[in-house]
This record gives sequence, structure tokens and C-alpha cells, in this order.
Amino acid sequence: MSAIAEYVEETDASVSTSLYAVVKVKESKDESWKETADVISSSSTGAGFYVNRECQVGRLVSVMFPLEPHLRCYDHNKELYRVWGLVQHCHMLPADDVGGYHVGVAFIGKTTPDSYREDPTQSYRICGMSEDGLWKVKEAAREFTARKSPRFYQAVDHYLAIVDAQNTALAGERTTTENISKTGAAVTSSLDLHVGDRVKFISEQYDFSGLAVVCNRKDVKNGRARLNLQFVENMFPIELISMPKATNGEDGSYKG
Repeated sequence: MSAIAEYVEETDASVSTSLYAVVKVKESKDESWKETADVISSSSTGAGFYVNRECQVGRLVSVMFPLEPHLRCYDHNKELYRVWGLVQHCHMLPADDVGGYHVGVAFIGKTTPDSYREDPTQSYRICGMSEDGLWKVKEAAREFTARKSPRFYQAVDHYLAIVDAQNTALAGERTTTENISKTGAAVTSSLDLHVGDRVKFISEQYDFSGLAVVCNRKDVKNGRARLNLQFVENMFPIELISMPKATNGEDGSYKG
């Protein structure tokens, strides 16, 4: 049986024209699970999909799917693309909707770090990007926990640029943040960006320029999307931002 035939059997893709992936997750050296995932977005650097089981942020998962050849960083002529992804976010979906989880992964390449083979539950974090355009990771000191950095609901004007592996800008626009912390920001953009894509975040006002990875995307309206960014090079100088004063206004302004 060919690789693509095995894939079709695994995903039952013959009953739908949607893009599916086989996602495999190791819970220990001896325990693992795999599931057919409905892919909702994909790019050369990451993908977003729906699964029924939770995937812990910071863990590595295996993804196999027929990604278009021009989006691949290797194995361009193979029927299926097998790539490892670092879980960037995992959100539970409403039970009255489709249920399950929305997972976003950033692609790290064809192989895993040696430490993964010793301990599949090891957590990782992005530490840059490799020459082939995929994300580089390093072992995290501890498992992912909810953010501890204060988040400021302040509009920071900045230039957001899509960049390639050589940090060459491919496209960009000026926009503002919805909120920002030293480790990331939420922005609304019309750029064609998806989970795992890399961008350059440039703020002249705060003399900041840093590489960021798209951790989540949610379409809003008028062709725009709300993006969650994680800074992977430099930390934003959050100490330079003044906290808005508390107000009891009824116009949607910040309330302390």
C-alpha cells in the first residue's frame, strides 16, 4: 500500500475534500496516541488543526499530511509530508459547537532533539530559526504555565513585516496592538499570516525590533485577523509603557 493510500485509510479523506493530518503524540516512552485532525490553516512554518484530545503547550507532536510541495522545506517529491511541530497553543472549543481542541503548532523539522528521545514529555521553547526557514527549539526549564508577565491593554503603533529565513521583509503593514507584554502581543492585521509564521515587530516609539512567531489566529471581519504573537529574540521594554489610569467610563475605556 502506498503512503497516500495509507493516509486516506487513516483519515477517511475519501469522504471529504478537506485537508486532514495524522497527529501523533507521545505521553511517555511506552504510551502514545494518534488522531485524525481537521487542518484549518497551514503554511511553511506551522499549522492549526482540530483534535479531540488536549495537546500540552511546549510539547512536540508529529504531523503527517499532504502539504503542498511549495510550502515544504524538504521531501518535496514525497506524497506525504512528515514534520515535527511544537505546540504553541491549545484552546478548548465550545461543546455546543464542534467540541475538542484548537491546536496550533510551529514546525521544527524532520527530526527531534536528542532530549526528546530520552523524554517525550520534555517541554521546549522557540529560540530562533534555522537556515532552512524552520523554527529552532531548546529545552525549557519547566513545563508551560500561564503567562506571568503583566499585559498592558495599550495601543502601541508598530510596523509588522512578514519575513523569510534570512529576515528579508516580504510584505508588511502599519498597525497597532490590542495588548502587549514583554513576551508577546495581540494585534489585528490584514496580512496573510498563520500559526507558525514569522514576523518582525518594529516599534519606533519604543526603539524595539524583534522576531516573533504567530501563536494563534482568529478571523474577525473585513479580511482582518486577530493574531497572538510571541517574541522569540528580544523582550519588549514593557517598563516604558505607562499603565492607563483607572476609570469608570462607560465608553469601553480601560477600567482598573
